[in-house]
Amino acid sequence: MTKATILVIEDDDASRQLVTYLLEAAGHRVLAAENGAVGVRVALAESPDIILCDLQMPVMNGYEVARSLRTSMIWRVVPLVAVTAFSMPGDREKALDVGFNEHLSKPITPETFVQQVEAFLGPPFNTPPTEG
Repeated sequence: MTKATILVIEDDDASRQLVTYLLEAAGHRVLAAENGAVGVRVALAESPDIILCDLQMPVMNGYEVARSLRTSMIWRVVPLVAVTAFSMPGDREKALDVGFNEHLSKPITPETFVQQVEAFLGPPFNTPPTEG
């Protein structure tokens, strides 16, 4: 199975470490950024297969990250997933409107999080179900 390069843009240390741990445990390469401005720089330098991005962050928020990346044709094909505590009615639509492909609510469910992320990557990156 091919492993993905996943960029995690998250200002909360504990959340960033948990997501990084789960994805690395599944064998993926994880790049981490503590705010949107750093995240955009890392995205442009490293060309990740998918970007997981918090919405509420200092320096540059998730909406600004999406708008910034989606202006380029190259970045219109990379899955961009909001992982956020913003889960009020309308928040998902607002995220999708600025260019996110999906909206996952925090707190994440560790048991299913990796499969949720891999679903956006397509067949070459998906973990086959384990027997038992």
